Amino acid sequence: MSQARILIVTQPQSLVRHRLRARISALGLDRELGERLFSPDHWHQTWCGPFDSGQEALLALLAAGNAVQAAQLKTFELSFNRIRGEKGERIHWSFCARGRPEPFNRLLTTLQTELKSHGFKDGGHRPHITISYRALHALPTWRIDPVDWLIDEIQLVERTGTGKQLRYQVLHRWPLASDSPPRPQQLCLFH
Repeated sequence: MSQARILIVTQPQSLVRHRLRARISALGLDRELGERLFSPDHWHQTWCGPFDSGQEALLALLAAGNAVQAAQLKTFELSFNRIRGEKGERIHWSFCARGRPEPFNRLLTTLQTELKSHGFKDGGHRPHITISYRALHALPTWRIDPVDWLIDEIQLVERTGTGKQLRYQVLHRWPLASDSPPRPQQLCLFH
């Protein structure tokens, strides 16, 4: 078993995962990847890390999440409209988002600033969800019908295991501030 790692992520809700999965199925990419498809149950947007599990990293990540909550950062949407497979040390296939929304940058900057104050350097995160960490070949950019995902919380998770034994355990959650008041029809639910 590999060493546990901790990171801050957001994991898509079931409906969003279902829509994303439908996009790759329509293109036959899930069949092409076979066992190389990263389990949709583990799909996520990484914000910080991963770092080796340890007290210092845990405290730094908790402080970073608390900084986001203290800043009252708002919910926002990522809209995934492409799939691409970049060649590097390993070939990753990913859903890619349309643009880089300013709230994404604010969230990332808040987290990275707090981590830096605790002696942790982090970077390189962009709006994407990896669907395979070990594809056999690069993939040109494929346009897909957009799938919108509301980013409404961040999660501190611990990743353990590898392959089919890979697990993510949520250690802490921080909700983002709602950007709008409840709609009138929602208000009656509270009476």
